[in-house]
Amino acid sequence: MPSCGDYSRIGGTLEGASSNTSCGDGTPPESAGAWTARSATVFGRTVELRYNGTTACAWGRISGGTIGDEIWVDRSNDGGNTWEPMLGCTTVTSGGDAYTTQWNDNGLVMRACGTNGKGGSIVCTGWF
Repeated sequence: MPSCGDYSRIGGTLEGASSNTSCGDGTPPESAGAWTARSATVFGRTVELRYNGTTACAWGRISGGTIGDEIWVDRSNDGGNTWEPMLGCTTVTSGGDAYTTQWNDNGLVMRACGTNGKGGSIVCTGWF
């Protein structure tokens, strides 16, 4: 199973992602006006895909977890048939919550994925 520490290609660009100038790939999320577009649970942790319609950015958030849990987002330009994986992969380093950087979602679909620790069970939200 992939893990944040094992995955060599975190980040990147996808055709169509550059069409929105208000969202920079890999930048800190803009939470003003953001909402949870999709969510899922894994062993009591909540994995959320957060979305900001003003900036057309999305990011992942995991809450209720423990140190070592991981969160990332996947992005697709063909409805989820293929995707750019593990964008912004982040590990909970203190407390029980963590979030990824934000990624351009303009004209694309995204999902958030999380795991209950390195090598744990993986759950992904639906595509949005």
